[in-house]
Amino acid sequence: MKSLVVGRREFLRMCGVLGASALAAACAPAEATPAPEKVAEPTASEAAPTTASEAAPTTASEAAPTTAPASKYQEAPMLAEMVAAGELPPIEDRLPVDPLVVGPGLLIAEENLDWEPGKYGGTLRFVHAGVDWNPDIFIMDNENLLAAPGIGLDGLYPNLVQSYQVSEDNTEFTFTLRKGLKWSDGVPVTTEDVRFTFEDVYGNEDITPTFPQKFRDGGRLDGEPVSLTIVDDFTWKLKFNEPYGGLLREVSVKGWQGYTDSLRPSHFLKKYHIKYTPLDDPEMQAQLKRLGLTDEWWQVFANRNCNNWDLVNPRSVNYPVLYAWRAVEGGDQVLRMERNPYYFKVDTEGKQLPYVDRLISQQVMDMEALMLKVLAGEVDYIRESTGLNKLPLYKQNEQSAGISFNLMDNHVDPTALFINHALDDPVWRQVVRDVRFRQALTHGLNRKEILDSIYYGLGEFPELMPSEYDHDKANQLLDDMGLDQLDADGFRIGPDGNTFLFPIEHHAHAPDIGPVAELMAAQWSENLKLKTEVKQYDSQLGGQLYAANERHTSVSWMVQPMWADGTWTDYVGTEYTLRWYEWMNTQGETGEEPPEEIKELWALRDARTAAVPYSDDDAEAYAAIRQNWYENIWTILMVEKVPYAMVYNSNLGNIAHSGQAIGCNYCGEQFFFKS
Repeated sequence: MKSLVVGRREFLRMCGVLGASALAAACAPAEATPAPEKVAEPTASEAAPTTASEAAPTTASEAAPTTAPASKYQEAPMLAEMVAAGELPPIEDRLPVDPLVVGPGLLIAEENLDWEPGKYGGTLRFVHAGVDWNPDIFIMDNENLLAAPGIGLDGLYPNLVQSYQVSEDNTEFTFTLRKGLKWSDGVPVTTEDVRFTFEDVYGNEDITPTFPQKFRDGGRLDGEPVSLTIVDDFTWKLKFNEPYGGLLREVSVKGWQGYTDSLRPSHFLKKYHIKYTPLDDPEMQAQLKRLGLTDEWWQVFANRNCNNWDLVNPRSVNYPVLYAWRAVEGGDQVLRMERNPYYFKVDTEGKQLPYVDRLISQQVMDMEALMLKVLAGEVDYIRESTGLNKLPLYKQNEQSAGISFNLMDNHVDPTALFINHALDDPVWRQVVRDVRFRQALTHGLNRKEILDSIYYGLGEFPELMPSEYDHDKANQLLDDMGLDQLDADGFRIGPDGNTFLFPIEHHAHAPDIGPVAELMAAQWSENLKLKTEVKQYDSQLGGQLYAANERHTSVSWMVQPMWADGTWTDYVGTEYTLRWYEWMNTQGETGEEPPEEIKELWALRDARTAAVPYSDDDAEAYAAIRQNWYENIWTILMVEKVPYAMVYNSNLGNIAHSGQAIGCNYCGEQFFFKS
């Protein structure tokens, strides 16, 4: 069995690797070998390899941070008071035997953050516009089995688990929990929580009608369910029938998934599961009555179960979690989170994280009200709802509001035009499926005008497709494909003899989407003599039209920057072509068979799924996917590498100054108030 070790030198710099003797000590039982008080940087020869395929034959836990001596652990004053009052056990009994040590380069790459040990205390203030939902807190609090600096997979390390291994053929995965890891109510986490999740949740058709795709062979709907083996109280194995190295993505950052897909608090949930609690149990009966049910116990279970997407929801109050902050009772339209006394991370000085005591988020009516709170200095951190068009306001109110802002990398490209290639319209299909039409669209865009007028000139032309502005070439391409006749208004006539109309549809998800849609429509009308029409739908109507296969196009963001880690699905070419998507997911039973070029993308996706992230096979398939996109231009990308404005309280420490903005969310446990 081969072991997966991390690939980033930044991670090892805080791991306490002090040479061969210390490396051996890291492999010994944690109880017998306390770690040094301070961590040190490794020599060049001790640095980890860049890719998994180059990894040395050592265990993953050897590359993980070692434990600080129990006598050196520190805790927040609010917890120390609870210990003194007998309300909590001592910190040594609350932390794992081998807690995760957080220092430079672990949660976010070292070059993106000038890390320092923090101070305890304070309340981090947020604001949200959706009911019971704050995306910044959700990302900040989420935890996974594995993690890496930022939001990628380069430098993957054990997070909730102490170690993990992958077999040579990428079919068997072994995970070992941190010994002494506890739920937020103090109950130990064991493999019973894993067994319960796979056998009693996924294996019960009343709760889970379809076994999860991510735990099937190849991550496919038609794959056989995984085979689970419980080795002991802390170790379990997942065995697949075919290579599935991409599982490592599924138990880390992909799609903002969390640990709840792999383990759940069985001691809590068994009270609402018919296998362990009969229907006539008083608690079960009380829950059935509360929900107006008779014997539908599985609905009670669903109501009491909280997945990672529920972590900020008030119904998760008193639910056992492994996050840095847990939900507590809040007021009307207020989300409240409070530190988890059993959180499993410490800093390099032995301080239990997080530094900040509480998170609180106030709901507002709309984005304008949200912005007013930011400019009034009532918000300490916001990323999700900022915009480049607000930069002058952020700058103007820096001093009065006590805020700062950093222009960070965006994990998405802000605007792209997705095309429905399988609309129930033969004329539409004939036109948009001709690659020359899509080539004309990209060459007919004056992207510099879009960058300058919408994004302050900040950003770059896409490399995923030909993006140079060439008016003559674009028109020649349209002429060559037979769209060389114009109507009385000067617009191109389609193959059926009628004016060809190209609708540009969107939901106005973000403040830049509408203006970009209007600009591209104006440019194509003027430069290509293509009749366009901009249509804005609300999300509900747009979803209905999509489900009915009546959407022509959609302008939205595109997650192209994340493709290198294979963490999203835009690259399979079916994002807004429903009929192809159906055919893919039903193995051809319904939907419509796509062209061979799309099937090639799917085969490359499967190759990446089989390979371990950042292996040679993974890199080769990724390069082939990009080449396929460059040649076929499935989606029209406007611009890329447009920065993201991240706004925060000027008094906050350990705020990233560069890198992915959303990656900064993932290191919220190391935020602290300087004074």
